[in-house]
Amino acid sequence: MSARPLTLLGCFAHPDDETWSMSGSFALLAPKGVHCAVWTATRGEAGEIAPETGVTRERLAEVREAEERAALAVLGVEDATFGDFVDGKVSERAADLVRAIQVTLDRVQPDVVVTMEPNGVTAHADHMAVSAATRTAFSAYVALRGNGELERDVREPRLYYWGMPNSKLDRFREIGAEIGMEIPAEGEPFAPRGTPDEQFTCRVDTAAVVDLAVRALRQHRTQMGGFYALLDRPDLLADVFDVVDFIRIHPAPQPGDPPESSLLEAFLGGPASA
Repeated sequence: MSARPLTLLGCFAHPDDETWSMSGSFALLAPKGVHCAVWTATRGEAGEIAPETGVTRERLAEVREAEERAALAVLGVEDATFGDFVDGKVSERAADLVRAIQVTLDRVQPDVVVTMEPNGVTAHADHMAVSAATRTAFSAYVALRGNGELERDVREPRLYYWGMPNSKLDRFREIGAEIGMEIPAEGEPFAPRGTPDEQFTCRVDTAAVVDLAVRALRQHRTQMGGFYALLDRPDLLADVFDVVDFIRIHPAPQPGDPPESSLLEAFLGGPASA
């Protein structure tokens, strides 16, 4: 077995995508010596700006990059890189997007890669473009590993989608109605999209690190509002943050496979691995 550390990489479109999706896994795995890394296509320059921050549109990209790095530092993640893609227009450079992710895969040489499910969780075009490009780049990466063209060990790389089970989305909407949190209705732009519960193959118990996940999310100060209203209701946080759900894409699950309890269960084994 190689002396290289186990490596987990998240590929996403905007700063804070990784914090909503992977903060629990990062917080659980980084202390175990897992090399955790994030690649983000844009710097989120088209995003919302919380009025109280006083940040101008001209400075938003710079500030959001700093916010992501601060959030990841809370979780023990130091390896963060950004693409040169324009927020809101990522899909316009599909071939460049695949190449940029391939470069990152070759540099990081991850054992596990995570991106959003194909509908991008909120049907955001940038999310969907990064998801599709990640899957294409990952396929090429697996082929290179199989051909021995990358200096790696025998560990077979794995690809997962992060998504929201329909049951959790239903509860999320109930919470939104209860606390007055604005959630776009189904069919509206950027409305959350659920995935059938039975498609999920990995359910990570992140209850022990909810406080860290919340601290990380609070670093994204320019984005406060919208879904972030949930952070002010600690009595409801468990309903959303105690378990995070993923779908394994490669290697494809087989009938009868038990559910995984960690993105790295195949390498670390057991529920305690996170």
